[in-house]
Amino acid sequence: MRAIALVLLLSACGTAPEAPRIWRDPAVPIASKADFDAARFAGRWHHVARFPEPGGAACPDTVTDWAAAGDTMTLRRSCDGEPTATGTARVAPLGRLRVTQDGTTTEKWVLWADDGYRTAVLVRADGRGGAILDRTPRAPVDRLRAAIEVLDFNGFDTDALVFGNTP
Repeated sequence: MRAIALVLLLSACGTAPEAPRIWRDPAVPIASKADFDAARFAGRWHHVARFPEPGGAACPDTVTDWAAAGDTMTLRRSCDGEPTATGTARVAPLGRLRVTQDGTTTEKWVLWADDGYRTAVLVRADGRGGAILDRTPRAPVDRLRAAIEVLDFNGFDTDALVFGNTP
């Protein structure tokens, strides 16, 4: 009987799941894109850099397709061509999106997009994740640098970025 109790006790001592890390200094003010245009944001985006997520598998070729319809957007994410997630986003003013995927809702903010909506920064408002997005698999260095500067300005730990398809 003691052996069974010991086995149960030891099995309960397994490693706890890793808590999501916050990649942003909450003391730094954060600003989203005031002139966000959902229709211009719609389309295919390649994730060229991202913050690590606990238990999240690294995917060198993550793509999200966004479609806009009024104040709602739909999204389809894939990894190496295989679908991985679908969801909807309610568009609020100032580039703020209320994204629902698999029954979970998170606030995501578009911090920046260049004038041509070719490169963008999309983050979780709570600082637990985010990505630099580009319309092509390889973001040009000038726009990549600009996106990194935007993340840094908004208090994100840019040293933690994991780069995928970059030159």
